[in-house]
Amino acid sequence: MPSLADFVDRDVLTRQVTRETDTAGVDGVCARADRGLRWAVGALVTDPADRLLLVYEDDLWKLPGGGVETGETRQEAVRREVREETGVRIAVDELAAVTEVTVTDGDREATFFFGTYRGTADSTTLASDPGLDDEGIENAAWKASVPSDCLDESLVRRLR
Repeated sequence: MPSLADFVDRDVLTRQVTRETDTAGVDGVCARADRGLRWAVGALVTDPADRLLLVYEDDLWKLPGGGVETGETRQEAVRREVREETGVRIAVDELAAVTEVTVTDGDREATFFFGTYRGTADSTTLASDPGLDDEGIENAAWKASVPSDCLDESLVRRLR
């Protein structure tokens, strides 16, 4: 498994965060790690009007993204995730940040890496029904500013 130090010399913002979750959250990260899947990805996508592409899920605005699957590169995964969650096709630009995320549930914890890429949208047309059927995405939208109820608000503001 890589370490954050592997990205420092690559002009990539690195950070560590810990998030409280539930048993299912820790179990999910552990199950993915057992299959060798230790990465998730998201994209900071802006349009020509400098609006930011976000999805609304679990009472928070988030960058579109998700887990890297077996056989995918991180860039392939971010393209797929943005398209699935928003309907927008993107070109993947540079890796902007790598976050080492530790999820905890009491005494249990699990760790994975989250790569945040910059992306360029092919169009601004959004899906009328964002996300996959098993996801809780309620909305996808272009936002003129970073909402205060945005997951990783400080990171998104810093990268923007």
